[in-house]
Amino acid sequence: MTVSSRRLLTQLTVVVFLASGTLGHAKDVPGAKDHPLIGRYAGSEISFYESHEFDRTTVLRARPDNAGVTAAMSAPGSGSAWSTVEGRVTQWRYDEPAGRSSLEIMRNLRSAMTDKGFEVLFACDDAGCFAGSQNDPYLLGWIVDGAQNNGRYADHARYILAHLSRPQGDVYAALIVGEAHGTATAFVKVVEEKPMETGKVVFVDAGAMSKALDAAGKIALYGIQFDTDKDTMRPESKPTVEEIARLMTSNPGLKLIVTGHADNQGAFDYNVDLSRRRAASIVATLTGQYGVARDRLTPFGAGMAAPVASNATEAGRAKNRRVELVAR
Repeated sequence: MTVSSRRLLTQLTVVVFLASGTLGHAKDVPGAKDHPLIGRYAGSEISFYESHEFDRTTVLRARPDNAGVTAAMSAPGSGSAWSTVEGRVTQWRYDEPAGRSSLEIMRNLRSAMTDKGFEVLFACDDAGCFAGSQNDPYLLGWIVDGAQNNGRYADHARYILAHLSRPQGDVYAALIVGEAHGTATAFVKVVEEKPMETGKVVFVDAGAMSKALDAAGKIALYGIQFDTDKDTMRPESKPTVEEIARLMTSNPGLKLIVTGHADNQGAFDYNVDLSRRRAASIVATLTGQYGVARDRLTPFGAGMAAPVASNATEAGRAKNRRVELVAR
């Protein structure tokens, strides 16, 4: 694939970044809001937003050499030029207003952040972002914001990694701003370090499931966990899945709708599809590994459509992220 064809991988939208408040903007994706420590360049719009209360991610902290660029292109975050951090991870992509350069946008963002106490740990522009012979800015967009978005940064890509020390936990902010065909884009990743909350897995055995189904016709389960933005169940989900299998074995006439639920973070259709795929993953495991007849299980994705708590707080969103068994 040529450099030119790679640059065209992303459909560019005509839209930019300046420090501002956290008020909503009409064209932002639903549920999106600015980070109070970062803000946005005036006139920009959020086209992508994702937040996880606790996760692990990587941030670029030094200039990668040729081998490091190649590794990161195939496996994001690979190589010695990256640092791994954990905590609350939030990501934004901002479409910037027409006619504004990546230099102007980045300088405004950097100035606003340093005014709030951030220290810049690493900064680079264009070919200066690479320690080897690489010299095309689209590569920086590729390894920081992904292959599908690399074309947004084909011209004048600029990057900073900044750090803020504070009593409640350090904050890392990684920002890339670039241009393509006169349109600028900014991608921001903020990691607020904090320990993971424990004791969140609630184990429900087959007997308790059966009683709840008899009494209410459904039961909410919080012991089934998935990898971020994937339908792959984590190993700690196995005990709960085994109890569902025991429930089905001890109640041979029981048929269930396995329903995936999500909070309101992200686009509506995306969450519906993800929750459906996660429900289908549970059904596939029960039929493939535990011998439950396929016609006894119906996967369904409710997305964010049936909350049991307010999505205005993380505690409420955690209650809304669940799997429900519904008697058919």
